[in-house]
Amino acid sequence: MKINANLWQAYSNVKFDLQHKMAFENCAIITAWNPESDKLSEYENCVNNQRLQNELIGYDWCSVRVGDPEFYWFEESFAVNMPLDKALALGRVYRQNAIYYVCNNMLYLHSCKGELRECLGDFNLFKL
Repeated sequence: MKINANLWQAYSNVKFDLQHKMAFENCAIITAWNPESDKLSEYENCVNNQRLQNELIGYDWCSVRVGDPEFYWFEESFAVNMPLDKALALGRVYRQNAIYYVCNNMLYLHSCKGELRECLGDFNLFKL
């Protein structure tokens, strides 16, 4: 299954509000909010993210909010020091369309539904 082109474009036009300074260079940015872009209540999203957080035990992580450039829309997420394949697997478990991955300070958008991947550029340009 492919991701809708409009959704992919929205995912590409993103900003990150890091809650703490990341102590690691490479990381996945993942959430359990709004599976398959189905809007859930804040309570349901928090419950899903708590389940995801429980799966991050043993990994270094910090909280990050991911949203559009004006932050009219955002999702509570995690920046996690984990291999890409593990992050994609978690994205699939939590029915996410895509995840972000930062490697050598470059930001990548990876589909959880296929092989689509795009380099978005220098991660620092996407931070608030």
